[in-house]
Amino acid sequence: MKKKLKNRSELNKKYSLITVGTVLLCIAIFSVVQFVFMDDIFLSAAKYRMHEAYKDISVIDFDSKNYAKELYDIETNRNFYIEIYKPRDTLFYATHYNDLDYNEDEPTDLKARIMKILQRTENVDGSYFEIRQEYFATAQYIVYGCFFDDMALEIYYSLDNIKENAEIAGMVFFYICLIIMVMIVSLSIRIGFMVFLPLRNMIDTTKRMANMDFSVKCPKYEINDLNELSASINTLGSSLSSALGKLQSENKQLETDILYERRQEKIRKSFISNVSHELKTPIAIIKGYAEGMKMGIGADNTEEYCDIIIDEADKMNNLIVRLMEYMKLSSGAYKVYSSVFNLKEITEEWTEMHRMQMKNKGIEYICDIDPKFNCYSDVMMMENIFINYLSNAISHIDNEKIIRVTAEDTGKSYRVRVFNTGKPIPGTDIENIWQSFYRADKAHSREEGRFGLGLSFVSTIQEMTGEKYGVENKTDGVEFWFDIKKNQKM
Repeated sequence: MKKKLKNRSELNKKYSLITVGTVLLCIAIFSVVQFVFMDDIFLSAAKYRMHEAYKDISVIDFDSKNYAKELYDIETNRNFYIEIYKPRDTLFYATHYNDLDYNEDEPTDLKARIMKILQRTENVDGSYFEIRQEYFATAQYIVYGCFFDDMALEIYYSLDNIKENAEIAGMVFFYICLIIMVMIVSLSIRIGFMVFLPLRNMIDTTKRMANMDFSVKCPKYEINDLNELSASINTLGSSLSSALGKLQSENKQLETDILYERRQEKIRKSFISNVSHELKTPIAIIKGYAEGMKMGIGADNTEEYCDIIIDEADKMNNLIVRLMEYMKLSSGAYKVYSSVFNLKEITEEWTEMHRMQMKNKGIEYICDIDPKFNCYSDVMMMENIFINYLSNAISHIDNEKIIRVTAEDTGKSYRVRVFNTGKPIPGTDIENIWQSFYRADKAHSREEGRFGLGLSFVSTIQEMTGEKYGVENKTDGVEFWFDIKKNQKM
């Protein structure tokens, strides 16, 4: 929290200094105007008004009977006291403080004001300004005097009125400055909330974006420019988040591909090694018997030698055919052709080719599959799995010599189980039996022409179809199982 406030203070520092400076400037201007220039300003204004009054008086026709009324209007409108000397040393007119009788030819009881001069300033045109004070009183006046035609004019204006007006104007000016300062402060706070707070939020959002956190979005704001900036940041964040997600996904896929390629490379190397090993034995046998026949060894057993060579050649041919099938499945070149078939009927059909073999071994075969189970899959691929399981069961059967085929409904699939009585699969072998060329009983498997590819066919097919498979050791035997998709159109 303290760090956030510190960052906010740094962001607002210049703006706060400008605001404080503006307020102090307003106070300084008010102080200077109020205490230094206000009296001079009103004094200058009074001098200007007195000069303007002189212009109005100078055009009055003093031979007219209405001149007194015109002078009276000037006095009352401008709050002046006027004295006119005509000639310049004889008082011709003086301001009356009571109502004038404009029917009289001339005002009567004229008396000039007698005051002491405190200050005098003369102008180039012969006019002057004086500050005068009444004897036996504290009242002071500013006096404007000038000469025109054969007359002398003096206009009096009370300094007390000037000071009073200056104080009133100063008070008004004070309240105006106070209102302005309040408006500045309010506006500053408003701008702070409208501008700097959104900027602070945007900075925090962009910092989170720099740390790969795109969960926070900038809200909408009242100011269009800030709103556009906020929208741009949100768009940038969404684009970066999408690009980052895509990049992470691609990196993950790349890692998966690299691991897959390494695993495949390892499998290929192992595959080549196993193929070489598997081919080496029959080739050696064929070569040995062929050389023996060439050298005349076993001349009386030529037919037997030829049978052995033909048998080994058949094993090599079967191995090559199985390898081609396995490579076709593993490479993904095989196209899956799914169709609907009845599980019980197709299982009995697959079993038929092994009936004689099971009969010769004294095997009891039991098939317990619901005739209503209809599947939807590639028949040839499922046949390959079932035949491998059945062949494996026939090869490893023992004890009571029972093979039991069952099926159960697991929801979207049927799980087919092939059980045979016999010895359980050792724990060291049960995890490896799905690998190509892996044979727990190598000698026994070779005699039967089995190369350890059958269960690897099962794992490859089931991974292609996305179905599960597995093996379990039972109390009296071993059970292999695999899933087949149900016919969903039923």
